[in-house]
Amino acid sequence: MVLIFAVGIFGYYKVTAPTPIIEEQIKHELSFDVSVTSSEQDVIKDAVKRQHLEITGAVVASVKTSQTVSDDSKVLQAYVPVTSFNAVRQAVSIAELATAKVLLHQDIDQTAQAALAGALGIDGDSMSTISEPLDELLETDIAFIPVDSLTSAVKLLRFDDVYYLDSLNSGAIFRELVFEGEGALALSGLTLDKLFSESQVYKVNMTGVTALTRIMQRKLASVGDPLYFSAKIGDFLADADLTHVSNEVSFKPGCSYSNTLFCSPPEFIETLKASGVDLVELTGNHNNDLGSEFNTQTIELYNSLEWGTVGGGLNVADAREPFVDTQKGSNVTFLAYNFPDSPNGGAIAGENKAGANSFDLATIQKDIEFAKEQADFVVVNVQFWECYAYPDGYLEFPQCDKPIGQQEQTFKKLIDLGADMVVGSSAHQPQTYELYNGKPIYYGLGNLYFDQTSWPGTERGIVLTHYFVAGKLLQTKLTPTVFDKDLQTRVMTDAEADFLLTRLHDAR
Repeated sequence: MVLIFAVGIFGYYKVTAPTPIIEEQIKHELSFDVSVTSSEQDVIKDAVKRQHLEITGAVVASVKTSQTVSDDSKVLQAYVPVTSFNAVRQAVSIAELATAKVLLHQDIDQTAQAALAGALGIDGDSMSTISEPLDELLETDIAFIPVDSLTSAVKLLRFDDVYYLDSLNSGAIFRELVFEGEGALALSGLTLDKLFSESQVYKVNMTGVTALTRIMQRKLASVGDPLYFSAKIGDFLADADLTHVSNEVSFKPGCSYSNTLFCSPPEFIETLKASGVDLVELTGNHNNDLGSEFNTQTIELYNSLEWGTVGGGLNVADAREPFVDTQKGSNVTFLAYNFPDSPNGGAIAGENKAGANSFDLATIQKDIEFAKEQADFVVVNVQFWECYAYPDGYLEFPQCDKPIGQQEQTFKKLIDLGADMVVGSSAHQPQTYELYNGKPIYYGLGNLYFDQTSWPGTERGIVLTHYFVAGKLLQTKLTPTVFDKDLQTRVMTDAEADFLLTRLHDAR
């Protein structure tokens, strides 16, 4: 037995340990030019040893610092631009950096700092450094940090119009390893695995109110194509591993127009399909307007399409079920509740009636505790009271930019109970957002698909795009949307988005 064990250990050593030959080759054949920092030299040497790459001739390693990557596997580090979580700014360009105060993470070596300054076209002497915690960044700050230091407590910026977590090989400044010389070919297979890969990044799109009814159904009869409404936004929404909508209205064959009792023509399911929907939230207060039987049929339709549902169901037990999604190494659980109709209003599910999930703090605490035993991250969605943002005339209504009534303390209570994020599903115009005890709260996302074109506030919405790696929330990107009397939702222009985000910022 001892002999077998010894042979096994010896065999393991032969497979995994670097040979003396490789050690000697690194010492005598591998050299580094001045562009390579001492810490980067150690990373390269360790990778050569670990991957048992024999060097067959003299080779010189250098590092190229730029916005482009020719070989993802040779990237030593990526530095991404960030600012304060609360900042309005969404993007930064090389041109803007020439006159901006730029901060660098304190762990960046001086050699790399100088190279970064050159790649950014700025004076290295004018740069300052920033240490942890990064959440103390000012709203006017722009900092470049190693991508592996990225957290949801700061805001990742688009860089020269590219968002790093969407691209993964642009939207940052990269330090890329280059080998030259006789032995370069032998090291061509070296992999550093410093960048996030598409197989690691789990991307979730979450949206606000969808109500495919009233004037939208008249427009559908006019244009004859349900894809008309998603034509300008569908591809964007579908570009995620999971796309969520909060659909507040059930489908009904022969649906007729009503200002107050809502239904959707069945053709509108194609609008949702074209939007890449994977998860339908059912907390809305209109799904039972014309009878729970149409809600039942609608949920059964979602089930037949293999879409998930949350916050509502065929009965009380089904409505309480969480939606659990495990993809790309992340496990995220969604819980959702209807606040205003609880405990037993017409929109709420019964023992034998389809409807929304009732809001009860004692039950929610149990739901969150159970979810956190199994999930990496728990999102709680709440259908809250509507803020009636409907003045006379086409006017802004800033009163509804803020949480209303007991909304703020209710949402914060859910964080206190253990939720990792709380999102409001009911607001017909976007509301403010904040970090509370380090956890994000989005009080309302506005309208995604609806017909409220009588007021500018209700034409707007926000899509939240969450990026997870190994169960950790790295970022939430905000994408403001808008529609007008044409009822085709689209992504806002930068100027439109700046106006909305400034309003929400100032409303805090």
